[in-house]
Amino acid sequence: MNKTYINILFALLLMFFSITINAYELENKNRYKISILSIGEGPSLVDAFGHTAIRVKDEELKNDVVFNFGVYDFNSPNFYSNFVKGRPEYKLGIQNYYDLTQNYIRQKRYIVEHQLNLDQNSIKIIIDLLVEKLNDPYYIYDYFRDNCTTRAADIVIDKTNNKFKNEKLYSEDTLSYRELIHGKINENSWAALGIDLCLGAIIDKKIKTRETFFLPENLMNYLDLYKGDIIKRNIIYSPESDNSYFENVPSPLLINLILSLIIVVITISNFKSNKWNKSLDTLIFLISASIGILIIYLWFFSNHFAGAQNFNFLWAFPFNFALILAIYKNKIPYWSIGYIKLLIILIILLFLHWFTGVQKYNLTLLPIFVALLIRYSFLVYQINKTIQ
Repeated sequence: MNKTYINILFALLLMFFSITINAYELENKNRYKISILSIGEGPSLVDAFGHTAIRVKDEELKNDVVFNFGVYDFNSPNFYSNFVKGRPEYKLGIQNYYDLTQNYIRQKRYIVEHQLNLDQNSIKIIIDLLVEKLNDPYYIYDYFRDNCTTRAADIVIDKTNNKFKNEKLYSEDTLSYRELIHGKINENSWAALGIDLCLGAIIDKKIKTRETFFLPENLMNYLDLYKGDIIKRNIIYSPESDNSYFENVPSPLLINLILSLIIVVITISNFKSNKWNKSLDTLIFLISASIGILIIYLWFFSNHFAGAQNFNFLWAFPFNFALILAIYKNKIPYWSIGYIKLLIILIILLFLHWFTGVQKYNLTLLPIFVALLIRYSFLVYQINKTIQ
């Protein structure tokens, strides 16, 4: 009898410890919660495309932190020169979750959380990776291929045992980088005009779905496909109104229309009065050549991959400085006629590029292109008459 009671007691003890161990393992498994935070757009250009960060919550120690790959310092040495060269230095930072969310709530930017239901191995891999990167947090930022969102996307897609991979990732999207940018920044804005001037035909190619994840909203929408068992979606904050990028200045289309009209009116006046306003042409050649030099620099001498194949140089020709000297000579060189005819041909080629989809040019520049064709045609006539 005593032996029987002892066996029963032993069995109960085993059951107790088994339950305790299982409960501990379950608690340990659920200790860390990993989420992707998608932040909405802000009114400034630097915030116009939104933001992405990774939240890690430790239920046991009550720690709640956010790993942020979008940290930069305008005051760091050579920040601006490195930015122009295409080598801006960003870093991974760590912030308190409450402080970070309150900051974006004050800015009235939406915050959407996708909590990932992951196995222990994936959780360990991700946390180890984030901690390792904190030891060497700096990286060379690339707006399209290596930013705060692409880094979060790489972790979600590549470090979670293929939970979030599907055939859509590598299918061709119907949009290009430039079209996606214009979806966030109105084409009729100075920001869009600057981007379209500096970035070339390489961003007009249709891209695959995964490449669209340079935009936080695109990654957010992709994660929405997995809502349910493997993703829990929470809206942390939703503003009452849209808070997108806005410019409170006259639009570039209006300014370019006015400038184009000025060029055309002066040209017609010069033609009728048989006079030549060389100061206008000096400005045209000076501005176009300066823009052309910037384009060539970004294409060939910087690390901006998106600055390659930029055919804006067809209208902003970098050698136009030579014409400034030529038109002020007592005897204008004959080669200047051939040169200006070349400028006309280049603008016609630009239109062919535009219509065939080789490169999309900013629509606000269309009046400028038309005015340049009119002015250059007048110059051919005027120089021809002067030489004769």
